[in-house]
Amino acid sequence: MSLSYRKFATACLSLTLAINMGLANTVTSANTALAAAEPNKLFEISDSQYDEAVKLLSNYIKIDTTNPPGNEKLGALYLQSVLKENGIDAQVFDSAKDRAIVIGRLKGTGKKKAVILLSHIDVVPAQASDWKYPPFAAEIHDGELWGRGTLDMKGMGIMELAAMLAIKKSGKVLDRDIIFIATPDEEVGGTYGAEWFAKNKKELVKDAEYLLNEGYSIESYNKTGNTDGKAKYWGVDYAEKSVLWLSLTANGLAGHASMPMSNSANNRLIKALAMIAENPPKMTLLPAAKEFFQSIAPFEASPLKELYADIEKTAKAPSKETEETLSVDKLKYSMLRNTVSITVLKAGYKTNVIPAQAYAELDCRLLPGVTPEQFVEEVKKTIGDSSIDVKVIEWEKGDPSPYDNDMFRAIKEANRAEGASAPVVPVVVPWFTDSHWFRELGIHSYGFEPIEVDADHLATMHGKDERIPLAAFRRGIDRLVRILTAL
Repeated sequence: MSLSYRKFATACLSLTLAINMGLANTVTSANTALAAAEPNKLFEISDSQYDEAVKLLSNYIKIDTTNPPGNEKLGALYLQSVLKENGIDAQVFDSAKDRAIVIGRLKGTGKKKAVILLSHIDVVPAQASDWKYPPFAAEIHDGELWGRGTLDMKGMGIMELAAMLAIKKSGKVLDRDIIFIATPDEEVGGTYGAEWFAKNKKELVKDAEYLLNEGYSIESYNKTGNTDGKAKYWGVDYAEKSVLWLSLTANGLAGHASMPMSNSANNRLIKALAMIAENPPKMTLLPAAKEFFQSIAPFEASPLKELYADIEKTAKAPSKETEETLSVDKLKYSMLRNTVSITVLKAGYKTNVIPAQAYAELDCRLLPGVTPEQFVEEVKKTIGDSSIDVKVIEWEKGDPSPYDNDMFRAIKEANRAEGASAPVVPVVVPWFTDSHWFRELGIHSYGFEPIEVDADHLATMHGKDERIPLAAFRRGIDRLVRILTAL
């Protein structure tokens, strides 16, 4: 940022006096003075820093790290080279063949514990023939950079990297170390990425208190009306639902299909699944969810505006009409209850044979605090048939992080600094990210991508024509710098 002539003259005079007095910390003091100048002015990266960030993202997108197979080591080495070129030591660790993790650290004063900036290098597959522009060419059209990973999540990774570099170049030394980590294999579970790191290199982050990762973004209006893509709210993922996969098995007698059996394995399993589908778990309103819905209510249209404003009443005894209205936005709706999706069905091998066994699998996503034992009992009660065998296939617990702490306060401060009318709200997301591996290490982890994303762009993640508006990308870097500085 530019200095006024008066402030510049004062800084120069201070520097001259310091030199004459032979002070050992002259340069450091000058840098600190420059970095602290005009504290009330909103931080913005320079045009040259923005151009460099766009270049970094373009180069990163061109490295095809589709998972499977991954080949993320190429991306890790690229990020390592950028860090080293900017005077930040960075290490690369191989977790499997052609797969690697990169970690770099920008030192602070050490007065406070470190903060991690986490991202993943791998991207989901892209069918080039379905795209308007090539998914790995990183072309810019109408102010947007197109490519697989621009939103999920190479774009966020470069925003984190650019923010880190901007802080270093400013000369400002933060109270916390900033640890940059980029991992492989997130898109298929993290076995060779965050999980590997948490098991084999956790000592490298033993001093970390906070972590920022993907998870949620700044929800905005579509640019189709009079809203021009303005933000509704800044959603910060403080918790991810736990994942519970269940199997349901019905056993019975095999027989000839010409002689139907009312109690066949198929019939009993179908009845059990129908009970699950027709009787979803009751709504449960967490304190954070209450804050979320009441905070965003003013930014919604009727009837959601009224339903969200009085969410306690809404969640107690929703009518069928209310359920249908709420369920249109499946993401927000998922914050109000445990969910069950019937995903796998297996039975029979020949049209004229009644099979002796029928099998199904359920994907259940549970709100924080719900145990697998509690939910299995609820499923059994819903089914009402003790002959159906219910077993746990997989359980991944998602512990929440607190949302009344320095991280949330720093995000709110960054929000206030730009005079945003959109509130900062805690969010429970139904999916899993790499954050849960770090929550298990005791690190308070949050998912927040500081860019405006509307429904149209959100639909391109894992779909075709993924792209990021570059104006939002630039704002995202600025916001990350403000958050890290306030933290």
